Amino acid sequence: MRAMQNGDVVLDNCFVPDKNKLTHAKNFATGTNKILEASRLTIAWGAAGIAAGAYEAALKYTLNRV
Repeated sequence: MRAMQNGDVVLDNCFVPDKNKLTHAKNFATGTNKILEASRLTIAWGAAGIAAGAYEAALKYTLNRV
């Protein structure tokens, strides 16, 4: 499962006008860590749910087979 696409964006000698700057984005490391933490938890819960469903299906099959 690929939770997010990763890529590198390189801007060299790029001018961004003040009106186009993200004023609240000051510390990208903190914001990125929050997103990664939330997405990793979601992936873990999804995997746990899939495993539980596979277990229940296998149990149902083995108890009903002759």
